[in-house]
Parts: sequence; C-alpha cells; structure tokens
Amino acid sequence: CHFTFFVLPQQFRHLITMVNVTRSNYLTELSHFLHHLPIASFISIDEEMTGISLRNPDGSWSRPNKFDLPNERYQKSLKGVPEKYSILQVGVALFHRNPHYRPDGGSDGGGSNGAEGDVVVRGARGQAQGDVDEDDADAREHSFLHREGMLNTDELEDLTEREEEGEAPQQSGGSREKTNGGAAAAATVTTDGESNTTSEEESKPADDTHPSSEYISRTYNFYVFPGTDRDQPRHSNNNKSHPYLQREVTLDPSAIKFLIKNKMDFDKVFREGIPFTTCERGEFLKDMYFEKYFSEKDESSNNIGDAEGSKTSGSRPKVKLTRPEDIAFVARTMANLREWIDSDAVDGDDENGSENDVGEDGGVNGGNENNGNGAHGDNSTVDAVDGGQVCEGTSLVLPPCNAFLRRCLYETIEAEYPGLILERADNHPNGGAARNQIRVIRLSPAEKESRQTRIRLDEWHKLLQDTLGFTTVFRAISDACNGKSFTKERIEEFLEGRVRDPSVPDDAENGGIMTGRQIPIVIHNGLMDLMFLMTHCHHPVLPDEFEDTKKVIRKYFPCIYDTKILSSEYSDAVIQGGSSALGELYTVVCNDELNLDVPFKPPPIANQGADGATEQAHEAAWDAYMTGCVFSALCRRVIASKYRRVNGNVSLDSFLHNSRDDILRYSLGLNKIYMHMSLYTIDLESTSGPIGLHDPLTNGLSVETTFLVSGFNSSVSTRDILQSLMNVSRNEEELLQHLKYEIIWLNDTSLLVGTKVEEEVALESLANKNIIASHVRNKLHAGLGSVKILNLIEYFEDLKSRKELPVKPVSSGFAGSIFSGVKRALGLGEKRSSEEGGIEGQRRKRMRVG
Repeated sequence: CHFTFFVLPQQFRHLITMVNVTRSNYLTELSHFLHHLPIASFISIDEEMTGISLRNPDGSWSRPNKFDLPNERYQKSLKGVPEKYSILQVGVALFHRNPHYRPDGGSDGGGSNGAEGDVVVRGARGQAQGDVDEDDADAREHSFLHREGMLNTDELEDLTEREEEGEAPQQSGGSREKTNGGAAAAATVTTDGESNTTSEEESKPADDTHPSSEYISRTYNFYVFPGTDRDQPRHSNNNKSHPYLQREVTLDPSAIKFLIKNKMDFDKVFREGIPFTTCERGEFLKDMYFEKYFSEKDESSNNIGDAEGSKTSGSRPKVKLTRPEDIAFVARTMANLREWIDSDAVDGDDENGSENDVGEDGGVNGGNENNGNGAHGDNSTVDAVDGGQVCEGTSLVLPPCNAFLRRCLYETIEAEYPGLILERADNHPNGGAARNQIRVIRLSPAEKESRQTRIRLDEWHKLLQDTLGFTTVFRAISDACNGKSFTKERIEEFLEGRVRDPSVPDDAENGGIMTGRQIPIVIHNGLMDLMFLMTHCHHPVLPDEFEDTKKVIRKYFPCIYDTKILSSEYSDAVIQGGSSALGELYTVVCNDELNLDVPFKPPPIANQGADGATEQAHEAAWDAYMTGCVFSALCRRVIASKYRRVNGNVSLDSFLHNSRDDILRYSLGLNKIYMHMSLYTIDLESTSGPIGLHDPLTNGLSVETTFLVSGFNSSVSTRDILQSLMNVSRNEEELLQHLKYEIIWLNDTSLLVGTKVEEEVALESLANKNIIASHVRNKLHAGLGSVKILNLIEYFEDLKSRKELPVKPVSSGFAGSIFSGVKRALGLGEKRSSEEGGIEGQRRKRMRVG
C-alpha cells in the first residue's frame, strides 16, 4: 500500500488491464495462475488494507521515531497493525521471460554470464556459464518447460516448428482480448507460459530507443475477505486442536476514505471476496478430506456424501423400536423397498434415471407422479465433471418420518442392502423432496464411480473456493520461492483433488533438497505487506520478538527484493537523486529521455480480461505490476553499470537465477527490506548470533565510520558541518577525495556524521578507517572548535564504562546497543515539554543530507 498519488502516462495506458479474481471466477483463475507460476522469472506483490497504522491511546497520531531500534519499532507500532486490520486486495504479478525478446544489437540478451573482478556469476550448481546465443536460450527455455512437465513432446515439437516458421503460437484454452482507449492489445498465450502480443503497436519492430520488452506479465487482482463459520466444512468447526477463529474486520476511517478516493470496489470485496485461513488449519482441512475419500475405510463405504447416514457408523448403539406404530412403519417401508428393488431388477434400469416415491399407504408411486407429501419423482441426472449430463441410476424417496425413524431406516437398509446409496432427499441435485425424507439410490458400478467422483470433486472445489481460498495462492507462491518443483500433471491432479499440493513433495531420496528453482518475491516498501500475509496465512498473532518474525517471513519467502532499497542504496546517481516513491520511480524508468543508455519498455500483460482492473494507482494489481517493472528496469541499470564491461551481455533472468547469493546481496540487496523512518535496513538473513551481524545501519553506514558529535553551539547548521568536512586539498589522501557524508541531527547540539566512500574503495582495512576518523576529527575541530567526537564503537565503550548500558541490551546487535545508549543519554524518544516546542521546530528544519 503506497500513499503517493500517481497518474499513468498516456502512452502506457492501453497496455494495462488486470484480471479481478473473486469467488465467482476463483477456480478458473487459480488454474491459470498455477500453470504459469512455475515458469515465472520473478513475482511482485502488493496489498491494500483496511488500516496501516495505530493511533495513540488518546486517539492522536504520532510520527515514527527514526531512532527506534527495529525491535522497539516492531513492538511499539508495527506488530499490532496486521493483527488488527485486514487485507482487502492482493495484487500478484508474474513476470515471464519473453522468448522472442531481441535487444537491439544484442546488448542485453540472454548471452554470456560473468562478473567484474573476482565476482563471478555461476550456474545453479556452481558451474561457470559459457556464451549462449538467443536461439540456444530459447531452446534451453523450451527444454526447461518440457522437463518440468509444462509441455509434452508433441507440444514442444509443434511450438518449435511454428517459431521457426515465424508463426504466432496458439493459446491453450483461448485468448483474452481487451480494447481500451481505441487500442486493441490481444495477447495469445502458449502452453509454455509465454505470449505473442498481436496489437498494432506490439507488432512493430523495435527501434533503437524503444526495444522489445524483456518480460511478459500476467497480473491478478485478488479480492480478499474473511470467511464465516458457515463456510467451514462439517465437523471442522469444533475441533479442539484446530478451532475455527473467525477474523473480525476493523476499518480505519482515514484508510477507507483514501481507498474510496482511489475507486476501491468495496461491494466486490464484501460480496465476492475470497476467504483465507492459516496454513496449519488448511492442512488439517485437507487431512479431513483425504481421510474421508482416500482411506481404506472410506473406499468400502457405500454412503459417500451421506451427511445423516454417517452418524450411524462407529460404536453407536443400534436403534431398538418399541412402539407398535413405529415397528409397522419400518416394516411397511422395507417391504415396499424390496418390491421396488425386485421390480427394478426385472424391468432393468431406466435410461433416463427414473425416481419413484413410497406413499404413506406403502405403495410405490411412478417416477413422474407426486404422492401429495412433498416428494416428487423426476429424472435423477446430475452434472458430470466435463459439464455434460450423466445418469445416476434409479432412486426411491421413502415416506416422511422423524429423525428417530430415519436413523432406524438407515441402519436397517445399510445392514440388509449394503450396495444401495442412501442420502437425505434434499441433497439431490434436482431437489423436489422434503428434508425429512430419505432417498435410496441404486447404481451400476460405473454410475457409482461417477457419482463418487462428482461428490468428491464438488467437495474439493467447495473447500478450495469457500475455505482455503487465497491461502492456496499464498502457499503456492511460497513453494515457488522455496524452490519446490511444479509439473503440469501435478497441478492438474491438485485441481482435481487427488493430491494435497500443486508442488511436488521434497525429494526424500535426495535428502529433501528442492529440485526446482527459487523464484524471488519483489516488493516495494513491503515490510508491512509481508507481516499482513503472515497474520492472514500463518497465524493471527505475530511473535513477540522482531527477530522471530523475520525468521517466519524468511521461512515462507527466502528470496526477497525490495525496490525501495534497490533504488535508494544500490542504484546509480540518477535514481538515487530522485524520489523513491513507486509511482515516480515508474515514471522515471519508463521515460525514454532519461534512460537512453539503458532503455526500458513496460512489459505487456498477457492475461487481460474484459472485467479486469485498469491502470488505477493504489489498486493492488496495478501497484504490483509497477513494482515488477521498476525492479526489472533498475536491475538492468545495475547489471549494465557493474557487469557489462567484463561480461558483454547479461540477461536479468540469467543473473537472478544463476548467480551466487553473495553477488545478489552485493548488487541488488537480496533479503534487505526498507523500514520507514528508521536508521536501519532490515536484513532477513541476519541471526541472533554474534553482536553486530544483523540489521545494519541504513544507506551503507558503518558503526566504525559513523561519529557522534556533541557540545557545539546551537546556531551551527548542516551547511556549516558540510563546509568543514568537505574542505579537502589535493595533497590529502585520495580516499578523502571520494568521501561522502550523511548528517543526522539528534538535537540542537548533537548529531551523527556518517561517512561513505565510492564502491571501488574498501573500508575494511584499519588504515582507511583511521584516515577517515582522523579527517573527521581534524576538520570538525577546525570548523566548530572544541567539540566532543566519538565513533559509535568508542561511544559504546564509554557508556559501558560509565555503566549506562543495561546488562541485557534492548535489542541484540552492536549498533542496536549503541543507539539504545544514545537515546537514553540524549533523552531521545521521551516526550518533550511544551517549552521545548520552539527547539523542536528548529531541529525539524535541519535536513538529513546524503
């Protein structure tokens, strides 16, 4: 959720139409999503929620304190937000490599891989990659799709032949078209998940300033709303180990007004929102389903789908009749049941599936007569799995009776005729009978198998659509991010309710090692988005400690990129010098005039729908699409600046999936997440081990080259500090010529000076650190006079010697302990009195300068 108003440039609007996913089309779009998920290069996500911040106890808002440690910020103002509020929309954008992508002059194709200096890009198993031309890259992509089961041999050969002849691949299942603003952008999707756009603009050859897009996007806008206890499967509600806890929806007025302003369709959310549950409860519900339909006990059951008859099984005592009228009723009913069975055996099964009724007088009525008691005879036909009509034998509706007698009839008929199917009469697809009647169905073996498949598939689809809902999507994305394999056959088996998950189970023979490729998740300022997903699909309550929450996030998503971090800490000066808001970043990367060296064209969207979402800012699908575009564009710029000089051509897809993790962390900030208004960058790969190894200072600052300066006059300004530090002569060390500064004001007489150098200069050596420390001290003493200057390590030791540091730091981590002491010593984070309002106003005027 990003609160920056943005208007899409006119030249891109005809490309953008997302598919809205609700309960009504969930199963169809789930199939489409699962078949294209495994071959994505990366996945971008975004969310819209009912609230994103907590108020103070008095109802007021408070600005985040940027000096808070991550754990303090988490416990004070982050943890409670996703526990209180709810997700309304989840946008998911899949970005697939375009097999027809031809960069102009081969400048950025799927060519050779390598790296600058001792940084080497290697394959998935560590082998260095050789030079590969585009034709070989296409063949390799098709080989991967064939190996993963997404193409069979005939499809693979047909696709290859048509591509050689220059024909457009045919879509599996039909293409989707959308006309918007007078421009048609019809996308034809192949069975391998790629597409060939056929709009007038897309069919034009690429020119020097506007090359073909490297990716094709498939974007989904999931409307999400909690389910109710009525949606839960029978008998699962009251399970003590996995109780159903209905989630309450809390609306923050300001957030709702913001969403209304940006055209959120609340009617669609409340009426057709897809439910969700926790993964643990989802596994429990699937256990119930598979135990019911695939255990040995249930394979011999003749009452599949019989809700009332199942109550008679087990160790419950049999019903014993004592009243003469009850005994006579059961005897008369059983006599007519035997008569119906005998006549049916003589006459043969009616091809139309006739139904008969037993009247109150005990006679058997014909299939098209009404016995006057609410039971109607009709043709017992049901919808088959393929959408056609299939006959389900002959049936007999028994006369109305109370629950006691119905139980007796169930037990008697099951004991005497175990081959018959018994169900509550109003369960029948054609209805027409009262709730207090039993329908007896006689089926041939083929009809019985068809019926069992229909009932099982109906229940599986109901479980997916009405209970598991978005959790299935969440789990599939998590499995893809964790490197689990998917095959076409496995996905189809999952959709038919024959396996538990669409991903292939871990290879036990290979030590449980994942055999697929890890598909990264891309977010923009998405820490809160990830935490919301955890409270909706993992557990409603987050862990008490932030480190534990980070572990939970990484368990589900071990490979994450944050475009907020990528733009502010890893990009070039053009990007870092501008705004890091999502909409403005998208405008910059799509501006041809600003990107002549690394041109970028927004990917077309292949799954455009007539009832889809449009290019509306602050709609989750559109923000997810923009996030993926920004990620692709910024990565291209990083690769071009850092690796092209040595490697020649490096495609983004190859770089993401064939590079070592340390290269990706160094180049793109793998698993580093932005924390709003904080001195820290959240590092998901950190541990609670040695002090100082997790959650580093933001923007590449180091505790060893960041200095606390105090004791100067309150009239000193940021300009005075920078003039003193940047007064460097040509005779001084070359290292100082590349030094950059970041000024962070603590109060009117105290500040932090952070120092950074160009990437080519190493700060690890003690000599360089000493040069920087000496330079900072000498220049500030010369410009400001007698001031106290300590780097953060020295300040930490000073606090420790004066015993101002607690025995157990507020947050694990060296820098965390330091800033905790800084806050106490300087009175930061404490409520200011009214007399200090003027000073606070002056302090806010001083800017944080990088």
